Amino acid sequence: MRFYPIPLFRIFGIQVNLDYSWFIAFILITFTLAEYFYPYFYPGHSTLLYWVFGAISAILLFLSVLLHELAHSLVAIYFKIPVKQINLFIFGGVAMFEEEAHSPKEEFLIAVAGPIMSIALGIFFFILALLYPYNDMFNGLINYLMYVNFAIGIFNLIPAFPLDGGRILRAFLWQKKDIVTATKITANLGTFFGYFLIFLGILYFISGEFINGIWLIFLGLFLKYASNVAYKETKLSAVLSKYKVENFMTVIEPLFYNVSTDEILNFYKPFYHISYIPVIGRDGKFYLLNTLNLKPNSSVEDNLEEISCWVSPYDSLFRAYKLMNQCQLDELPVIYKNTFLGIIKRSTIEDLIQSNA
Repeated sequence: MRFYPIPLFRIFGIQVNLDYSWFIAFILITFTLAEYFYPYFYPGHSTLLYWVFGAISAILLFLSVLLHELAHSLVAIYFKIPVKQINLFIFGGVAMFEEEAHSPKEEFLIAVAGPIMSIALGIFFFILALLYPYNDMFNGLINYLMYVNFAIGIFNLIPAFPLDGGRILRAFLWQKKDIVTATKITANLGTFFGYFLIFLGILYFISGEFINGIWLIFLGLFLKYASNVAYKETKLSAVLSKYKVENFMTVIEPLFYNVSTDEILNFYKPFYHISYIPVIGRDGKFYLLNTLNLKPNSSVEDNLEEISCWVSPYDSLFRAYKLMNQCQLDELPVIYKNTFLGIIKRSTIEDLIQSNA
């Protein structure tokens, strides 16, 4: 069973989501701040106040992470790279780009935007702390946000892919080599850094600092996994970005809602070899008819599904394949200017991947 992230809001046309793993981070960060940080530096307050400030600090930390990812996203959008969503999760956040950068320059500017935002936030909270020189809980909140934003900015500058520093290094290597080779080098650095964090986490754990040890071990495992996935995705992009959807889609005319199920099952489905048939509903909108669960003599209208994911014929096969994975579809509608053109199949794309392996 797959748990989909919780949609929060849209900003600059980008959907912001909350992964369920975020709640684990929120609870752990709140607990650490409420039980250790605030009582140690600001003694004499009630337990409730410590927990309130701990929760506020955790929320503002993730708001800082969101601004970091938003900086990446806005620069990507400037370069006409679609950004589907930003997901906040246990280890921070990630902006979901639907395409790779088109050049080393774009890669560099997109990557460096996040650390610049985090360091700028650190400077902002540093100035705010100077303007509020009182040794109280609010001053503690300001100082915490100053330190964590500087930490986020500096940590992300480590040259290990897929951290921002790894992307910056990839941009420089890309100027001298191809993007796949540049990604392989920086991804290997990311894997090495992941192992280093795991080793460091084990040392912390042995020394009795269990929470820090567990965080470092899981962060190392995540970076090791993410660097491997990112390299494979880049190799895939190098192959699929050369082709357009229009050259591989199955052209099909939409049917009307009053078509019979027998005609669909006996003619259209066997002829086109697709599971989802495009249908024009009573309202004139396009829908998909799921033939997998369609029974003879049943109503076509009762089996129509709204179209939530689609591509343009001029999109790359990489974008189509990535969207298929995100939407968990094996067939994706191809639509251009409110006109239904056809279907692109996962099997078609995977055959092409195999032939280029």
